[in-house]
Amino acid sequence: MEHILQSLSSHKKLDRDRGVDALSQYLKSDGSPENELLLLTLLKGKLQVIDSESSIDPDQPIPWEQLHGALQALSVYIDQCNERCSVDFYTTATNTGQQHLIHPETRVRTAAGKLLGTLAKYKGTPIYLALKPDLLSGIIASLERHEEADNKIKEKLNGHSPESVFHDTAGWGNLETNMKALECIITNTGAEFDDCIDTELLSLVFASLGHTNRFVRETGFMVCCALVSIHPINEQSENKGHIWSEGKRFADVLEKGLSDNWSQVRMAACCATRAFLLGIPEEGRDEFFPQLLPPLCLNRYYIAEGVRIHCQTTWRMLFSVSGVTAVEKHLTSIVPFYIKQSEADNHAVREAACACIAELATKVGSAPVRCHVSTLIEGLLVCFEDDSWPVRDAACNACGGFVSVFAEECRGYIDRLMPLFYMNLEDNIPSVRQGAAVAITSITRAYSTPFTSDIVTKLSELLDAVDDQKDDSSLYSDLSKKPAVFGVAMADDPQHTNQVMYSCGSLAPKMGRGGKAPGAGGCSASHHFKRPAQPWERTDGAVRLFMELSDVQEAKPELIKMLPKISGATRKQNFEHHKHLLETIYKCLPMIFRRLTKNKVKPFINDFFDGLFYSLKSDMNLLKAAAVECLQSLSLLLGPNILGGRVEMTNYDMFMYIKDTYPETVGA
Repeated sequence: MEHILQSLSSHKKLDRDRGVDALSQYLKSDGSPENELLLLTLLKGKLQVIDSESSIDPDQPIPWEQLHGALQALSVYIDQCNERCSVDFYTTATNTGQQHLIHPETRVRTAAGKLLGTLAKYKGTPIYLALKPDLLSGIIASLERHEEADNKIKEKLNGHSPESVFHDTAGWGNLETNMKALECIITNTGAEFDDCIDTELLSLVFASLGHTNRFVRETGFMVCCALVSIHPINEQSENKGHIWSEGKRFADVLEKGLSDNWSQVRMAACCATRAFLLGIPEEGRDEFFPQLLPPLCLNRYYIAEGVRIHCQTTWRMLFSVSGVTAVEKHLTSIVPFYIKQSEADNHAVREAACACIAELATKVGSAPVRCHVSTLIEGLLVCFEDDSWPVRDAACNACGGFVSVFAEECRGYIDRLMPLFYMNLEDNIPSVRQGAAVAITSITRAYSTPFTSDIVTKLSELLDAVDDQKDDSSLYSDLSKKPAVFGVAMADDPQHTNQVMYSCGSLAPKMGRGGKAPGAGGCSASHHFKRPAQPWERTDGAVRLFMELSDVQEAKPELIKMLPKISGATRKQNFEHHKHLLETIYKCLPMIFRRLTKNKVKPFINDFFDGLFYSLKSDMNLLKAAAVECLQSLSLLLGPNILGGRVEMTNYDMFMYIKDTYPETVGA
């Protein structure tokens, strides 16, 4: 037992965690009253756990690590031996937890909250009722504090220690940990807690959801989740719980939380939304769907993986196979929400909105969506000129999908869409160029001959662009090479005051929507920080478009005539990034040859052998892999012996290399 208590009082968290596990195993294997009495004596002596008649002596502070270990040990002891705990012991444990809710160390306050939650698990609502006056008054005081926080922080910056400033700004005093303690108590009390829910508690929780501090908002939504998870013990009773009587208020705050700029807050709101909707019978959910369904739909495509997966799972739990029907039913709420989110300041939200709009064209029935096409296309056109390349890419893909499904409704927008498609086809980002190639191909399928002719003409022009490529193809040749200037933001700097806050690592403040944000930038692919396309990148986009068009019957005769332009591009190896272009060409060739048919392409195949041989021996792995795949595809298309004969006739050294390295492709 002594070594367990030593671990619990260690300065290392890992040792304390091991001590908690060891104590749990000890109580399970040897739970005699004598050993339990010894444990409590040692806890009071070695870890100095206070009893009901003592108080914390400020002149002899206990190391917070010891307090942390003691509170964890008490939680484990209550969980394992609750049946033998006396009334006096429960009183001592309750006082201990309550007194440490105001400890300066966050981890001690959190452990105290968990201890009170464990007590509530076995003693029920009396624990909450005993704590309610102090707990709620502490939360109210902290909530009122944030109105004066800015002035207090500025005062502390004048000569005070960084620790005091950090404590006051990181968690708004004890507010976050008090909310966590409340969450633990509600969760562990369960259905019995429904009788304790009153207007004062709900108003306090709802107020925390609008707090400046993101951690407070996150904890507030977790408290919300605990509240809406409560169901009356008697399901047949007339009182269905506060989830029914306060449903509208819950829906209002959840709708806001699902659109929070901080991913952690959004995740907590997602958890609360799932609990809220699943706690209501199916016939009662329709009342709240107009508010909650649109943000729930959008978060299925949100950039934060946890939020995205959680919402996708929630969607399956709610609708199983009827999700499309639900979207069709609530389109009048969903479409305006998507358009609003496509104009959000956060670029990740705009990207998700474009993906959701694309989904309306590809997954939802055309009849319900048809009347909204014009509104949706107008929103996508704005996103097409976004500073963030993922947003532009998502908008391009969405527009291509709408053109495929709603050709007549989109006909009036083609003159505005085509320049944007071509702009993306020449973008700096390969995936954006690929998306544009797919979208342009959808135009040829939807509108046939007139557009196909114009597109083929543009394609021919872009394939020739590599001829103008200079030797220096540096990706960031236009950027300044001077040292950057860094500095510390001042507390009263207006650039950092009263501004929208975003998740850490987000480029949202710099990624202007619609390409119209003044001074926007911060990314190599933003419109305000974007270099002109290199000639080889324009040809790269053309090759991708060539591959997509090779599946369009009307374009095939003209494409066959342009194959020499592609083979000519493989011989342009004078610039630094020629290997990237070769990789694209040899990745696309197998599909091009199959679609244009063997008889049509046989006269042109030998022209690609020199570039293929160069790529097979390249030190760039991606290029080499593309060349090997192309070689194998040619072997299947022509037959190994015929391919081997052609290679041997064209380049004997190449034939011997392939024979030794890839013998199956040339019949060796």
